[in-house]
Parts: sequence; C-alpha cells; structure tokens
Amino acid sequence: MSAASPAARTWLPGAGVVTAVHGLAIAGVLWLGMGERPLPVEEPIVLMDLPPLAAAAVTPVASAPVQPQPAVAQPTATPRVTAPPVNAPLPREVVSVSPPAPTPSLMAPAPPSVSAPPVASAPASRPAPVQNAPARDAPGKSANDGDNPRAKQQEADYFAQLSAHLNKRKRYPTEAKKARQQGVVTVRFTVHADGSVTGSAIRRSSGHELLDQATLELLQRVAPLPRFPKSMTKPSITLSLPIDYSLQTS
Repeated sequence: MSAASPAARTWLPGAGVVTAVHGLAIAGVLWLGMGERPLPVEEPIVLMDLPPLAAAAVTPVASAPVQPQPAVAQPTATPRVTAPPVNAPLPREVVSVSPPAPTPSLMAPAPPSVSAPPVASAPASRPAPVQNAPARDAPGKSANDGDNPRAKQQEADYFAQLSAHLNKRKRYPTEAKKARQQGVVTVRFTVHADGSVTGSAIRRSSGHELLDQATLELLQRVAPLPRFPKSMTKPSITLSLPIDYSLQTS
C-alpha cells in the first residue's frame, strides 16, 4: 500500500472532528425533543342523570325457556349386607306308621240290674212341744208352736193379764221417789202352768239400781202368778215384760 499524501493526512483528522460534532448535535436534539414532549391532557368526566325509560318503549325480548337437563343420578354405593348363613333344615323322611290294630277287649257280661226294694215312707211325726223356749225381742210374747188362732188369742190375753197383774202390785221405792228416779225395767222370767215363777232376771235396766231391785222383789212377792188357761197346753213359757216406774202415775 502506498503511503498517504500529505493532504490526506491533513483532512482525515478534521473529518473525524466534524463527524463527532454532528453526532453530538443530533444526540442533543433528540434528547431535547424527548424532554419537551407535552403531556396528554385528561378530559373532565361529566355525570348526567337520565330519566327512566318508559316501560312501553322497552320491549323485552322473550327468550326461549331453557329446558332443564335431567340430573344424572349418581349411582350410590349400596352397602353390602352379608346375611348370616341359614342352616336349612334337612328334609325329614316321612314314615307313615299304620295305627296298631285294636286289641279285642274281653268285656265281662254286665251283671243283671237289681232294683232296690221300695222304701216305705215313714209317717210324718208330730213335732214335740218346745219347753222353756227363749222369749223374743218383743215384750209380752213367747215362742208358741200352735197354729190355732183361738189359742194364740188366749195366750195374748194371758200375757196382758200378767203385765197388768205385775204393774198393779209394784211398789215404788220411797228413796227413788225422793231422788225423782223413774224409768222402765224389762224383766225376764219363766212361768209354769201352775203359776210358779223361776229364772227371773233383768233384761233391760232402767238405769237406777233401786228400781231394778224393786222389780226382782216384785216377782218373788206376787208369786204364784195366774195359772195357764185350758187352751195353753204348754208346761211353761219364758217371756219378758216391761215394768214402768213413773212419778206421774204413781
């Protein structure tokens, strides 16, 4: 290669300087252009209240109903149940057994029936009269076994006679009168057909000892009592009679 001429050697350094200067100028312009670029201006936002649209103006578009898709049932796991083993009974062999043949029984001949001899009915015996029958609760009555109305009436008359006989011959104790004691004494006794008296006792007290004692003494004092009438066939009767002790009648 040939050596450069002196003119070329003088031009090359100047060209390099010019190139560098131009490059710096371009770089400065570019930098200034980028720094002076205006920022974008934001436009103000305006809020406006619009009136509601009329219902008639808006026509709703009827959309086709969507058919619901059937839900696919998910298979559920069924728990497995293990049944206990069942011991099935073995079939039994049915053996028919014929009934045993009836054994002939030896029946003894029935003995001839013997009819019992007729029993002769004994004649009805007449009831024996009851002696010393206890007196009933009603005063002036005794047990009787007769069905003769006339005999019953005579017995009632006899009881009334005894009651009047005793009440007429009673003695009112003087001390009882002074103490103004009064009451009814029911005396029980047995009278025989001849009028004699036995077994006298107080059946119901008057509440005063003087009156009770006077009644017992009365039966001893007036004995014998009147005899039984002929219609009374009983040997004796037991009866209860009331003896009244009253200050107004004494």
